[in-house]
Amino acid sequence: MQKLAILTLVLALAAAKFVDTHASLAQIDANPFGNVVLSAIKAHLQAQTPANEVNMLLNGVAAGLQQDQNDHDHAFELDTTTNNRIVEDLEKEILYHQNQISSNTQLRDDTIEALAVSEEDIRVTISDIATNEQTYAREEATRNQQHETFVAKVAAIDDVIDAIDDAAKLIQHLSLGASFVQVKSKYETVHKRLTDNTSHSQLLQPVVVALTELATHGVNQKALTKIAQLLSEIRQQLVQEKAAKTDVEDRQAAHWAEFSVHLSNEHTRLVERKAQLEVQIQEQKDTIEDAQSWIEFHTLELENSEERLAGQQAWYAVQSEIYETQTAERAAQNEIVDRLQEHISEKLSTTAQFISKRN
Repeated sequence: MQKLAILTLVLALAAAKFVDTHASLAQIDANPFGNVVLSAIKAHLQAQTPANEVNMLLNGVAAGLQQDQNDHDHAFELDTTTNNRIVEDLEKEILYHQNQISSNTQLRDDTIEALAVSEEDIRVTISDIATNEQTYAREEATRNQQHETFVAKVAAIDDVIDAIDDAAKLIQHLSLGASFVQVKSKYETVHKRLTDNTSHSQLLQPVVVALTELATHGVNQKALTKIAQLLSEIRQQLVQEKAAKTDVEDRQAAHWAEFSVHLSNEHTRLVERKAQLEVQIQEQKDTIEDAQSWIEFHTLELENSEERLAGQQAWYAVQSEIYETQTAERAAQNEIVDRLQEHISEKLSTTAQFISKRN
């Protein structure tokens, strides 16, 4: 409103060239600055100061106004330079904080996704470790059972072979002329061992029958030869059976030795992988926490910088308003001085008459 009033005054003063001197001087007198200048001129006129001194007074006022404007221009130029530097620095700060928020947000979001993958990886790894341990326990139990079965069967074979060997010795004694009565006790022991055997009962059945017939029908060389041959054949079968079972045992043992090493190595790898993932997951959680902290920090700093920028811009707007207002006021005051100089130079008597009549 003040600038509008000043502008109106300037326009009015410019238009005063086309109205009479009294109207123009009345307009000047209505202005506070014009009123003061007219009062100063009136004092000079009352003192009967020469006209040139009145002009000197007005020239001094004009010079003062110009100096004030020069000083104001210089001060406003400094304000503008300072403002531009501060605004530039604040805009850089704002851009920096915005970039930091953006980069840390991206880091946080990317790490959250990576953390989900790591947590799934460790879940699978833990499951794989459990499967590995279950497999090891199951296969070890199977292997132990296989070995126990082998030991039991070989022991049974060895027991049968031992019984067969005792039977062969018995037959040999009889073949060398020993009477049945002499070996009866040994016969009964051997016969009982062969009869009571359950692991190879079918294989031993012909021998048991032959020995029974020997006791029933009496000893003869033909029967002894037949029994000795039968015992030899059975013994050979038992030796072959033992060799076959030993071969199977050796192959199963070798397979387990290789497989158990594989399972142990895999278990070690999985446990190390789990430990690595635990470290990785903790690092990712720390990264997410740090990124979030930086986001919050730079958000506060951004708000602070934006508030400072808004405050700086508001301050400069006020300074600009003051500068424009005061510049407009001095322009209006200069116009007043110019009009008064014109009136005094061209219409001194009329001007003096108007001034003398002022209160």
